[in-house]
Order: sequence, then C-alpha cells, then structure tokens
Amino acid sequence: MDSRTIRAQFIKFFENKGHTFVPSAPVLPAGDATLLFTNAGMNQFKDIFLGEGSRPYARAVNSQKCIRVSGKHNDLEEVGKDTYHHTFFEMLGNWSFGDYYKTEAVQWAWELLTGVWKLPKAKLYATVYTADAETAQIWRDKTDIDPAHISFFEKENFWEMGETGPCGPCSEIHIDLGPDRCDKKNIPGHICGVNSGCGRFIELWNLVFMQYNRDASGRLAELPKKHVDTGMGFERVCAVLQNVVSNYDTDIFTPLIRTVEEISGVQYQPGAGGMPHRVIADHLRMLSFAVADGVLPSNEGRGYVLRRILRRAARYGRRLGLREPFLCRLTGTLVDAMGTVFPEIKDKRGYVEKILQAEERSFNKTLDRGLELFAELTAQVKKSGQKIISGAEVFKLYDTYGFPADLTAVLAEEQGLSVDLSGFAAEMQKQRDKARAAGLGAKSGVGGEIVLEAGDETAKQAMARHHTATHLLHAALQKTLGKHATQAGSLVAPEKLRFDFNHFQALTSEEKQKIEELVNAEISRNTPLTIEEMPIQAAKASGALSLFGEKYGEIVRVVGIGDFSREFCGGHHVKNTGELKTFKLISESALSAGVRRIEAVAGDMVAVYYQKELEKLNAELSKLNLPELKWDADAAPAELDKQLRCGYQRLEQRKGQLRQEQKQSEKQKLQTALAGLPEYAAQKKVVNGMPVIAVNIGAADRNTVVAVADSLQNQLGGGVVVLGAADNGKALLVASVAKKHQTPELNAGKIIQNIAPFIEGRGGGRPELAQAGGQRPDGINAALRAVVDMVGHFGSAR
Repeated sequence: MDSRTIRAQFIKFFENKGHTFVPSAPVLPAGDATLLFTNAGMNQFKDIFLGEGSRPYARAVNSQKCIRVSGKHNDLEEVGKDTYHHTFFEMLGNWSFGDYYKTEAVQWAWELLTGVWKLPKAKLYATVYTADAETAQIWRDKTDIDPAHISFFEKENFWEMGETGPCGPCSEIHIDLGPDRCDKKNIPGHICGVNSGCGRFIELWNLVFMQYNRDASGRLAELPKKHVDTGMGFERVCAVLQNVVSNYDTDIFTPLIRTVEEISGVQYQPGAGGMPHRVIADHLRMLSFAVADGVLPSNEGRGYVLRRILRRAARYGRRLGLREPFLCRLTGTLVDAMGTVFPEIKDKRGYVEKILQAEERSFNKTLDRGLELFAELTAQVKKSGQKIISGAEVFKLYDTYGFPADLTAVLAEEQGLSVDLSGFAAEMQKQRDKARAAGLGAKSGVGGEIVLEAGDETAKQAMARHHTATHLLHAALQKTLGKHATQAGSLVAPEKLRFDFNHFQALTSEEKQKIEELVNAEISRNTPLTIEEMPIQAAKASGALSLFGEKYGEIVRVVGIGDFSREFCGGHHVKNTGELKTFKLISESALSAGVRRIEAVAGDMVAVYYQKELEKLNAELSKLNLPELKWDADAAPAELDKQLRCGYQRLEQRKGQLRQEQKQSEKQKLQTALAGLPEYAAQKKVVNGMPVIAVNIGAADRNTVVAVADSLQNQLGGGVVVLGAADNGKALLVASVAKKHQTPELNAGKIIQNIAPFIEGRGGGRPELAQAGGQRPDGINAALRAVVDMVGHFGSAR
C-alpha cells in the first residue's frame, strides 16, 4: 500500500464517522508565542481547547505538517542515526471538540488498525495513564485486544504540548515488530517491552484525552469541555504497513534518497554508511516546508534553527563529495511526491530553491575556511595533550570567521574532543557588554522624516491614502516578484508608508519601475473600493490575502480593489483609487535575511517628497557654486524625476571636475617639490658614518613628502631621511630609514616618537617609514635638528 493511499484511507475513515477534513496549518505557528514551530496537529485547535474559540464543526480530521527540533520534542540529534526520528513529519489526527470522548476514540482506533489496515491484533499493545482505570476498562470491554497487552505508565501517558497549555492523560497504541528489530541486544540486562526504548516495540498512535490546562505556575485546571486529540506518525505507520525496516525505506523517502544517489554518485547503504543520505532527505523536507510557510534562515529564533538544519545537511553533503549547493536540486523530487497534498511547496518551489541555494552558498564559504582553522586548532589541542577546546578558541572561530559554535562542538565530538560551551557563553557575554558600553546596543533614531504640512489635506486623509496604497503595493509586488512576496510588516503614517515583505534579494531598477507603474495604473483607473464582512472561510475562498500569523475571528472584513487586490483588513481607506492621485516609491532596502523594506508616498505627500529632494539637491549645488534648480511643482512625477537626475548629473560632473583639478594641483606640487631634490640632497650630513638628510621642504601634502623622501633614499643609496612640511596650516613630519641602518633604538618609528612633541603632535608607523601631524609648523626646524642629535647618539652606540 503506497503512502498516498494510507493517508487518504485515514482521512476517509474519519470523514465517514462525521469528521470534517481541515487542511494542515502552516509550520509557522499563527499567533502562538509559546511555539517555535507547529509541532502537533492540535496546535491550530488550541483556542478551542482553552474555550477561547470555536469552529463550525465538532469533529475534525487532517494530516498536519509538523517540525520538532527544539524544546520538549527535540529529536534533532537522533535524526539519521536511527530509522524513525525526523525533524519534519506528518501527523495524522482526529479530534472531538466537546463531542465524543474516550469510548469512541478507542473503538475507532482499533477498528481502523485491525479492521481496515488488517494489522495483527496479537502484535498490538495499549498503554494507559496510571490513574485512568476508565480507559483501561474501555479497552477490555469495547475491543478484543489481549487484556495482557494493556499496561499502565505515569509520565509516558500524560501528554503535554509544552511547558504550559492544554494537556491530559493519553492512551498509546504500540506494535511489536519482532525480536529481530531490537537494537539493544548487546546491552546487559535489556528486556524488550513497551516503552523499553528499543526498536522492537514502537508507538503507532497516541489518543489524548484533553481535559486540563497547565498554567505558568505548573497548576492544572479543568478545561471548560473535554476533548479528544489523537496523533499518529504518518511515516511510522507507512513503514509498518509497507513492511519495511526503516521509515527511510518507505516510498515517502526513497525518491529523495535516489535523487541524492544520482547527484552524488554515492550509493545508499542501510546502517551507519547511509546516514548522510538519510539526514539530507529528512532535512530537505523540513527546510522546504518551513521556507514555503514563511520561515527564513537568520541568526535568531526559528530562523537560526533553520540555519542549523541547513548547515547540518550541507555538512553531510560534504561526506558524499557535494561541495556546491545541492539542496535546491532535490526540491523537484519533493514537489513530485508531496505537491498534490501540500500545494504550497509546488507554488513556491522557485522561491524555496533560491533561498536554499543562497544560504548554502554562503555557508560553504564559511565552512571551507572554518574547517581549515578547526583542523589547525584540533592539532594544537591534541599535541598539548588536552581533550577540551577552550571557550575562547570556540568564540574566535565564531566571532572572527563566522563558524557556528554548535558545529564546532559536533566536529570536536567526531575528533574525540569536547568544547567549553560555558566558556564560549562567557566570551559572548563579554562582547555584548563591550557593545553596550560603546553604545552599540542603543536603538538608532530615524532622522529626515517628511513633516506633514497644513493645506489641502488632513492627517486622516493622508493615512487613508497611504493605507490603500499599501494594498496596491502588496498586489504589485506579488504580480512582479511572485506569490512569496508577502507582507512581513507595515507602517502607515500621514507622511509616508513603510512596507516590509518577504524576498531574497534587492529589487532591480526594472522591478521597481514596474511596481510603481502597476500601482499608478490602478490609481488612474479610479477603481472604487469594496468593503465586505463575511465568514472567514468564505473570505479565504474568495482569494482574499490574510496577514500570516495574524489571528482572525469567524467574521472578517475584506477590502477589495477591483480584480487587482483583495485583502483581510479592518483599517481606514479611501473610497476609490483616484483619491491617491499618484504613488512614488522612495526607497528599497534590506531589513533582515530574506526581508526587504519599501518606503513610499502617495497623494499630496508626493509633492512634499519632491520638495524635500529639491532642497537637498540645491544645498549640494550651492556648496559647489552651481545654479540651483527651479521647477513647476505641478509637473508630473516622471518629469520631476528627470529633472532630479539631471541635477545630480550636473553635481557629479562638477565633483569630477574638482577631483581632476585636485589631482592636477597635487601633481604640480609634487613636480615643484621634486625639482628641489638637488637642493635637499646637498644638505646631506654624515653622522657616525651614516648619511642623514633632515630638511624643511615648505608647503606640501603627505603624498608629496613621502615621494620626496623615497627619491632622496634612492639617491643616498640608503640612510636616514626626515622631512618637514606645512600642509594647510598644520605641521607634517615624515621619517624614512633604510633597512640596513635600522636598530631597535634607531628606526623611523622611534625617530617620529621622539620628535613629534616639537610640533605638538604625535604619530607612528613602520620601522622603514613613519609620520606625525601636529599643530605647530614653527616647531618643524627644531624637530629636524633633534634628528641629527638622535642619530649621533644612537649611531655611536652601534
């Protein structure tokens, strides 16, 4: 039986029992700050269990996308090692919301497993909570399970979603796969059994009787109603029904593993040798669904979890010889296998591929350099006889080279070493403290805001225009970039709008122009806005966009703009698009990894924007004595943009001219200074057998003085050259000492250190060349005389 049939049979079975099929929720939890990822089928129904929400049905069935890599359900370290742990999996589930309870849940589970799927009854076992005699009796009275196969457990049979939230006793159904499946035969004293931890007995289905809520203090309180929440691991039940040893041998994973074989040229082997294939197949599923549902790699929260998973997959790819980005080459296989059931990965395939490719390419650069440094570090640690890599070294790899501490720990374990993670944490805290002390932790203020001016337009009208403009902008972004360009945040103010959206790279000039044209075209149509209230399911069916992660009630407000835009929204808008008059995109920038930010203006604020731009440009033109721009404020934005471009071109041309004039001036100064070389060379003195030139060359900049010093060194064939000059009212000293005459006491750096006080300055440099700047040009000659004395003193010491 293939996996598609198994999934379909489960859903159909419960639909026939009066259950409503509910599509899977995204893996990014909506409005639940207690979860990094959706980790169970019940997550989307949590508000019902708490008595805070309702649905138009009392029974539900679905197959939920789940991710478990952190917190209570942390399976990450086991993924790839055994046959059944995964970061991403499907959970088949059925629910009762205050309707049926324990009896029906137990009876129907038994009916599906033994009646529909024909699993051998003699191989099935049931566990119940220690204090739940009622459920144990239901198993005895309402099914024909072997009574000896019913057992009681404490913590194993009390289900909790997390540290807080809905919870209750549960009854688990396990299957005996036979003695050959025990993976702990070599452990002394091990006895196979339910919950013994070996691979012979595995859990198939968990029937949770949701009747409590645990609060932050740990207290249990009765829920308003009693509910049923069941969960069956799809991958595990497929392995049982397809009679294979490993989940990775089912038709869920084998297409991905075959693709890994094809692109790597390395054949898959069961056992330890196949771990890279298994890790990559599992992690690719997790990464693809997470990105498709709106999660992006970053350095914090769920984004960092995603980044860790991708890096783990990339590192196992290296073991198969895959050094270039390869995860993006697997998404097609995943879409073929699951795109019909979960169309979001099909719709967003291109977006997912670009995100994975960019992230993996970036990590490969870090990995190449980091592995070299790690190898050097481990060699040093082993040579010293140590077994622990210090926190300071781990921090250096992280801070200087971007090498993740958790990856260092994994690599160290493979080398028989450990890392001082507490020491690493201490180094991280030191860095934070330094940043805070330097003011780097403070929030920067935003300057240069356009101020709303009194006139033809109130603040409320301006905000309404900008709010409607965000809807038009959102639609234009999706039409230009793709459906992945969804809203990630926004600000509507009288003076401007700000719109954050999901996208993986900067917009091109052509893309920005197209977006602006699309919005302005819709404004020119003077399209009336429609505002309707309707049931949320009807709104979704109408194609209205909702804000990801936002919680909505059963009745929602939908704002439509012809066939151009349709969104859930409760805000204030204009009556028709013509009220916006015009739209101008004023900036586009990166906000964070995978998130871009646009700022724009609409209505009369467009004229205010251009006025500010004109004032800024005219200020720059005035500084360079160029005529200021004047224009008609009623001109079309395209004409105003053209005039601004012309003005900035004039500005850049003038700056280019000034740069050329500056270069010519510097060239002339150099030629003048070099013309004096014979005069400067004639002032050579020999002190203790060492040629010395110490001379004031007058007005010159640093580059000129250094060039003259180099020329004099060449004429001397090596010696001590110290030159003084006045540069725009400031004193400048440059010292050059040939390598053959350098000593710890006599070199260019030492000379400058000793003579800089004469000009009330200081400086430094290398032994062969150093310089100092100061406030007193009248001290230059005294400084030069001191050079001769210094050479005489230290030269005689030689």
